[in-house]
Amino acid sequence: MTLIRVIGVALTLVASGVLGLYLSGLGKFRLQDLLEFKKALLILKSEIEYVATPLPEAMANISVRTTKPISLIFEHYSQSLKNNSEGETAYQLWIASIKIHKQKSFLKDDDWEIIENFGKTLGYLDKQMQVDTITFTTDYIDAQVSKLQEINEKNQRMYRSLGVVGGILLLVIFW
Repeated sequence: MTLIRVIGVALTLVASGVLGLYLSGLGKFRLQDLLEFKKALLILKSEIEYVATPLPEAMANISVRTTKPISLIFEHYSQSLKNNSEGETAYQLWIASIKIHKQKSFLKDDDWEIIENFGKTLGYLDKQMQVDTITFTTDYIDAQVSKLQEINEKNQRMYRSLGVVGGILLLVIFW
């Protein structure tokens, strides 16, 4: 009977500690997704500015050079542009690609709103306007990254501590 209690105590503490670690890592995952999207935009900027690559090829290049889940959006978008037999606009295809892969990332609705708005300029503006839009979007991402880094430093310690303290509290209540 005592062995079962000790095992239960250990499992409770481990589970609550892991939960605290998971919650403390959520901000880090969003930060990684934002930085990966910024990387994708910078690649697109160089494709537009220096190479003048057509949009479907540029998106395919981005999907190869970025990691999931962000690469999935660009890969799907590239395929949609190449196989667009229904005459949909580039923006409609962008929104469709985002909707399909949105749930796989840790980005928030505010982030997606900026990303969707960025899609309005794809393929419609001249080269300089597209570069300016990419710069505006990367500036937004930089601001969000700064905020997230500050918040993550505070929250990571708090969530880890709460996980362990919550486990101890459960043990005290149910012991």
